[in-house]
Amino acid sequence: MASSLEILCSARRKAPESAILQWPLVRQKLSAGPAWLTRALDATSGVKRDEYMEAARLAAAVTLLVAGRDSRARTVALAGLTATSALRHRRYGFQSDGSEQLLFQIQLASATARLGGKNTRIADACLWYISLQSTLAYAVAGHSKLAGAHWRSGEALPGILRTETYGSGTAFRWAIRHPRTARLASYATTAGECLFPLVFFVNDGKAAPLFLLPAGAFHLTNSGVMGLGRFFWAFSASYPALLHTAQKRSSKVETHGH
Repeated sequence: MASSLEILCSARRKAPESAILQWPLVRQKLSAGPAWLTRALDATSGVKRDEYMEAARLAAAVTLLVAGRDSRARTVALAGLTATSALRHRRYGFQSDGSEQLLFQIQLASATARLGGKNTRIADACLWYISLQSTLAYAVAGHSKLAGAHWRSGEALPGILRTETYGSGTAFRWAIRHPRTARLASYATTAGECLFPLVFFVNDGKAAPLFLLPAGAFHLTNSGVMGLGRFFWAFSASYPALLHTAQKRSSKVETHGH
């Protein structure tokens, strides 16, 4: 929903410099794919068609919020969002970020679970898929930071905060005035992401909330400071699955222990 609203409301899309995002030019840069995919992209891409597509996606997202839990409309809306997310990723592939990629995985797994009906095995497999995708996203982000000298030295955070895209003048000035705290924040971020897979193992998964609460607070802070609001919604959408799978693992450990 947030992504569609941003696209529909953004004046930058209609500015002259946004011409690089227009479909005729983007189409030339895409690698060759199946003919049916090219036809689907042609049918859903263009100045007006992009807007119609996002309006339809917005309507589907609203349907997910208001439709009943077992409503067929909910299933159709989720399947539609999943299919159009795949098309949008192909359409704006070089622009997509981690939040959109994770959200697509969540949509895909959720749609698969709903299409599986009352098959609990399919539902459990989809919940584990979401949990592991989220865990992998955190772990990869953490280890990629660990490989960077600026993150290891604690210099990365002030550098990011001074950029136009992800920066904040207020936050940057704070980081400069409090270098030790800024370094500590850098180290805590890297450590938290690298150690996130322990969510399934600390106290046999019972400590999962202790991992998710600071992670959610981290994304909420970033949404205000760096404008990464979609990351909060994308990652928090995976938390119910993480809590469920961690609890299920804990129950299995207790069962085997007895």
